[in-house]
Amino acid sequence: MKLLFSYILNSLAGIYGIDSNYRLANYLPPRRSPILAQISKLGNLLTLQEYDLVSSILKEAGFKLDQDLKMMDDRILEAFVRLLVEREQSRDKRKKIVYALRQLLEESGNPIASKFNPRTPMSALPPQVRKTGFQEVRRGYTLDEGIREAQRCLTCKNPRCVEACPIHFGIPAAFRLIAQGKIDAAYKLSLSYYPCLGTTGRICVRFCENACIMNEIGMEPLAIRYSHRVIADYADKSSIQLALKPSTGKRVAIVGSGPAGLNAAYHLALNGYSVTVYDAADKIGGMLRLSIPEFRLPSHIVEDEVSILKKLGVRFELGKKVGRDITISDLAREYDAVFIGVGANKPKKMGIPGENLQGVIQALPFLYKVKNGEVKKISGKVWVIGGGDVAMDAARTSLRLGASQVKIMYRRSREEMPADPEQVDDTEEEGVEIVFLATPIEFIGEDGVVKKMKCIRMKLGEPGPDGRRRPEPIPGSEFIEEVDYVILAIGQDPELDFIKPEDGIELTKWGTIKVDENMATTRLGVFAGGDAVRGPATAIEAFADGKKAAESIHKYLQSK
Repeated sequence: MKLLFSYILNSLAGIYGIDSNYRLANYLPPRRSPILAQISKLGNLLTLQEYDLVSSILKEAGFKLDQDLKMMDDRILEAFVRLLVEREQSRDKRKKIVYALRQLLEESGNPIASKFNPRTPMSALPPQVRKTGFQEVRRGYTLDEGIREAQRCLTCKNPRCVEACPIHFGIPAAFRLIAQGKIDAAYKLSLSYYPCLGTTGRICVRFCENACIMNEIGMEPLAIRYSHRVIADYADKSSIQLALKPSTGKRVAIVGSGPAGLNAAYHLALNGYSVTVYDAADKIGGMLRLSIPEFRLPSHIVEDEVSILKKLGVRFELGKKVGRDITISDLAREYDAVFIGVGANKPKKMGIPGENLQGVIQALPFLYKVKNGEVKKISGKVWVIGGGDVAMDAARTSLRLGASQVKIMYRRSREEMPADPEQVDDTEEEGVEIVFLATPIEFIGEDGVVKKMKCIRMKLGEPGPDGRRRPEPIPGSEFIEEVDYVILAIGQDPELDFIKPEDGIELTKWGTIKVDENMATTRLGVFAGGDAVRGPATAIEAFADGKKAAESIHKYLQSK
């Protein structure tokens, strides 16, 4: 009857000029049925066109208008949201419709209305407290908070989050388990992807959250990164027994103990291979362990997760630099397969006058020395150049070491900034000022020590290959800033000078290792992934490459 009445109104709109955007409630007669009255309340909240759209979508989703709203289940709600995103182009209208439906579901007493609740915030140390030390800033969810957040998941039929995640982590499945309080089961599921949930639960760049369908209906995405941490924090890890396959009798060497190397070693060990990891550093974990500050990723988290690999029998040869102590060709002769998973830890230079002055330093070595206890104090005015997470880490670390003023200079706008938005917010909350659309063009010194920085204002031009608009200098906009230290955080490149012509491994024109779709290099039996292949990338992409390479190495060795 209601659909018929809507059809009549649409017809009248064309004949007599009735406004089809007028609220449906102004045309509809009162209803006697309390169940029909539930749906008819949408007429007070939506236009006629919006109501017609809702009606058609509900019907296609398998929900009849004369059904009690208490009967709407997760499956129907997921279909409704998915179809709404497909059918309605306006994000604002989608948001209006979802909020109207949420209101009706709440009034009916249907608990699935909670799926449209706001994102559960995570508590953090107050800015005035946290900038005085290196305590972890984010405090983590309580178990109840983690369960409540997981219950927001729509468990999409075609989950965008899984597609967006480089390792294709089973996010809806994990959320279902967390929502039921089955944390150990969620942890066991997670171990099929990688053993580093505590790490990704703190530093992952959240491709998945950016893809979450909640964004499309005007709501905050699911806190997927935080939920990884819930699993790591509350699972009884001692009760989980990893299933190792029988020994294959074959040996694999891994070069680099960062995310790519760790995950390759993990999956190969599970498949019965004897794995040895070589790293030039004296600690395991690559940049995860060496450079990311304690306030963002405590060292004990990485160490606990590395211990999983040690229990699997993975050996670590630390202080062994490939190219100095052993060559790739040596490894290829000694082992049945080799995986190169070194990170991008060679800092880029700006190439401007004064870059070699005392006081102009690179961010990664600075962060390493701080974490290693070699640098305990910094004073005066500090400028950090760059817009990524390393720049934020360097600025926040400088504050904690006693700098009187810390500022960041970035040549693009906030929208182009590659740093995690949460990190940017934390940085500003702690008192760091970010100067956008400017860049240094010269460092000026006295007696070999930097004292001033000559800069120029920028404007954004046409988009470059990465999709971000190119910064262009504005003539005549030069200005001077006084400085005591300048920390450069403009990016890193992989350091691959250990690869020699006799190794038979071809590099790309960008200086990265050339691989095929199976992560195999041009030398038989040698594979590569992570920053060594991609250039500077993210931890989750490196974890994904490690897993994929391990699968390819397994297939290769099984075929021999």
